[in-house]
Amino acid sequence: MYSPTEQLIVWLTSHGYTASTYPRQDATPPFVTVERTGGYVADLVDHPKMAVQTWAETEAEAEEMAIDIRDALLLGTLPYGYHSVQVNAGAYPFWDENTRYPRYQIVFDATTQLTE
Repeated sequence: MYSPTEQLIVWLTSHGYTASTYPRQDATPPFVTVERTGGYVADLVDHPKMAVQTWAETEAEAEEMAIDIRDALLLGTLPYGYHSVQVNAGAYPFWDENTRYPRYQIVFDATTQLTE
């Protein structure tokens, strides 16, 4: 089974980030979370809408992380199975009341393979 979410986490980890699908209870910044927020499947191709959130000790650091990830997705080698990425929003602040840490987010559409 191919998972765009898991491949994005692998890619983020290879770029030096601590990444998961949700903030761990014991997590301390900096860290990154990834979630699929929508999308569709057509013609044996997946088109996920993905959100990447960056948490950090300062707002400036969270913003810098989000911009670095956005730029790496647009200008660098894509995660395994990703064919294209189009950033829809971000980087923008996305405060989290639960963790009380500054958080920034980017949202993008991707075209990925559907199966392994």
